[in-house]
Amino acid sequence: MAINPLDSSSNYVSQVQPQPQPYAERVAVKENDNKAAEEAHRAASASEALKPTVNTQGQTVGTLVNVKA
Repeated sequence: MAINPLDSSSNYVSQVQPQPQPYAERVAVKENDNKAAEEAHRAASASEALKPTVNTQGQTVGTLVNVKA
C-alpha cells in the first residue's frame, strides 16, 4: 500500500479574489504609513538624545557645560 505524502487539500486555491482598492483608499493608506514612519522616527530621535551618565572616574558625561562663566 503506497502512502501519498501530499495532502490533496494543500493544493486548494481560493476562487475568491480580493478586490482592488480605490485610488482614494490607497492614498489614505499611504499617508497613514508615512505618518507612522514619521512618529517612529521622532520617537527614535528622542530616545537617542544624550542622557547624562557617570564614567569610571565619577564624572558626569553627556551634559552641556557653560564655559562662559
